[in-house]
This record gives sequence, structure tokens and C-alpha cells, in this order.
Amino acid sequence: MYPNSGPAEPARRLQRRTRAEKQEETRGLLLDAAAEVFIERGIQGASIEEITARAGFTRGAFYSNFESKEQLFVELLQRRVYDRLRTLATGPPAPLDPRESLRWLAERLVEGYRDRESEWLFALWLECLAHAARHPEFRSLAATFWSGTRAIGSAQIEAAFDSRGARPPIEPKHLATAGIALDIGLAVQNLVDPDDVPLELYPRLYDLLLGRLVDAAPRTAGPG
Repeated sequence: MYPNSGPAEPARRLQRRTRAEKQEETRGLLLDAAAEVFIERGIQGASIEEITARAGFTRGAFYSNFESKEQLFVELLQRRVYDRLRTLATGPPAPLDPRESLRWLAERLVEGYRDRESEWLFALWLECLAHAARHPEFRSLAATFWSGTRAIGSAQIEAAFDSRGARPPIEPKHLATAGIALDIGLAVQNLVDPDDVPLELYPRLYDLLLGRLVDAAPRTAGPG
């Protein structure tokens, strides 16, 4: 039996934890640098060398954290956007029926798009779509972004109907897809034509196009 084996073990655990924290910090710095470079150069024009140089690391540090520039790009979008989605996922402060919840969500989206940070987030997402259109091999990676968003929306929709003992008229993930389609469609039009497509349209159109679908749903859950 070795007398020092006990105290050394907690020290080794602390060291492993510290390495993990350092790696997370490195990833965060690379992601922050990449956001700047992607906005300036686009995903096609951005290089790993410029990203690592701006973050103060080497290519080795990059490949210790990411497999490719594309993987980093998708994680950047996921981290930044999912931070917001997680806030929305907590739902309204008070219990609301599905239609009221839908309006609450639309109003939160409007607040988000008025945030200055949303401008570069949306620019990055358009870069992602353009890159996927040119590079089919990138599409499955880019799809993980929407699949995650869809999963969060689907869970919210299902919970809202479950709370009423009702079922949605179609699968929750399809309703979530409709919400995403409306969100992205309005956001793109607002980006290029804000006077004709103001953000104030969000709550009105969400209620008009999706609210009625939600209202048509209350069917008591049961067999069949």
C-alpha cells in the first residue's frame, strides 16, 4: 500500500477538471474569433489560419477541438441561437392556452430580432444556407441546426396540448416546422424590406396562420 496514493487522487481529479475547463475556454475563444471572421469573410472565404490567429492559437489547437471549419460554423450558430431558444423553452411566466402561448412566443421573437446581436446571427445563418446550397456534403451537418430547433419547438407544443388533455391536429414536429418556416420567411423579408414587412407583423401573422390551427386542435386524448 502506498501512503501518498490517497491525497494524490483528488489532485489528479482536480487537474483533469482544470484541463476540461481550459479546453472549454479554448473552444469559446475559437468560436468568438470565428464569428468575427465569418461575418467579415463569409464561410467560404474564412480560413482556419485566420480564425486561430485571431483567437491566439495554433492549427493544432483548432483540430483538438473541431474536425472542420464547417463543424465549428454549425456549433457557433447552435450555441448562440440555442442560448435564446433555451430562454424561450422555459415558456411564459404564467400558464397560457396554446394560442396565447403562440402569441407570447411571437412577441419574444420580435424582441430577439430587435437585439443588435441578431443581425450578425442572421447573417451567419444565411451564410450557412448559401454554403449548403453549393456543397451538398455540408447539408446533413447544417440540418442538425434545424433539427435541434424543431425538437425544442415540438416539445413545447406537445407540453402545451398535454396540459389541456388535448392532442394537436398534426404531429408536434410538423407544427414546429410550420413555426420555423413562418419565422425564417418573415425574418428574411424584414431584413431586405423592413418598411413593408415590419417585425410587428409577427404576432398578428402567427395568430392568424397558426393560431387557428391551434384552436382547431382540442380533441380529448383517447383511443383512435
